[in-house]
Amino acid sequence: MVPRALRPRPEAEPCPNVEVWLAESLEEQPTEGQQEVNISMRERAGRVVHLAFRAGAKRTLALLKWLPVEQRADLVDLLLSKPAVVATPHGKIRFLNHSGVSYWRARTIMTKEPDSMRWIDAMVPGSVFWDIGANVGVLTLYAAMRGDLEVWAFEPAAVNYYNLVANCELNGLEKRVRCIQLGFSDQSEIADIHVSQLMSGRSFTFRESTKVKPNKKVYPSLQAVQLCTIDDFIARYGAPCPNYIKIDVPGLTQDIFAGAKHTLAQPELKGIQVEAREHGGGGRRISELLAPIGFKITSRGMRREGLQRDLVFARDVYTSTAVCTG
Repeated sequence: MVPRALRPRPEAEPCPNVEVWLAESLEEQPTEGQQEVNISMRERAGRVVHLAFRAGAKRTLALLKWLPVEQRADLVDLLLSKPAVVATPHGKIRFLNHSGVSYWRARTIMTKEPDSMRWIDAMVPGSVFWDIGANVGVLTLYAAMRGDLEVWAFEPAAVNYYNLVANCELNGLEKRVRCIQLGFSDQSEIADIHVSQLMSGRSFTFRESTKVKPNKKVYPSLQAVQLCTIDDFIARYGAPCPNYIKIDVPGLTQDIFAGAKHTLAQPELKGIQVEAREHGGGGRRISELLAPIGFKITSRGMRREGLQRDLVFARDVYTSTAVCTG
């Protein structure tokens, strides 16, 4: 039996373009004194129309559950074949439109972390950039699109790693980016990451916070992850020493630095970006660790919400020379 919502309905008059109708209605009295009011009303009307269309789309999507299983699978393939495309100073970047969060990361590529983008733009051509905790590859793809950087991307969560390599494929960047499903720490081991393979684009963690928070995210599953130190990885596989490193790994940041003592001392390493607040406990410990080997804070990354979330460290040339020759 065909559900009532899917039965054909009698033909009706074509629905007028609501956005055009609203715009025309708001312009009926374009007096100078009402221009600002009309603009505000247009913005509100636009938001109302957008929400109405979105609600209609959700109702339509809800009906798709009545399709046979095979047809639903075909529909998923069709939808995933249409990537989200965003414009950047280095050209258009395609993202697998795998979830709402994945799309949000794509849509906000130039606005969520503008300081990170400027940091990447300032990297010396020919440099090696490591993106540790790459997620679906926002910074990885942006850096690779420059065309003059060697990019290594590390992401331990399987669902995000899938999105990462898929995004590289969509943009033809497989030869510019080395994507590796691996985590870093202060020792080689197998560890569990708190994750859900059904939630792509999320930030997962190895160590869940015990603090009580009203909007605390708890992920229902665990995934085994291979961990090793940065120093061991370079020594074992002959990987090039990075010139720039970005670290965004909730719960393991301090351990990653502890396992990279030899790499941090190399003069080739010019800059490090880490997700940490300058006056928080983590930020202070990182600053104290890096200061003796010539690194100092050169910028404080701001998110669009106005919060300081990232720190960029650069090596002081004179201090680093003294360390290496001493």
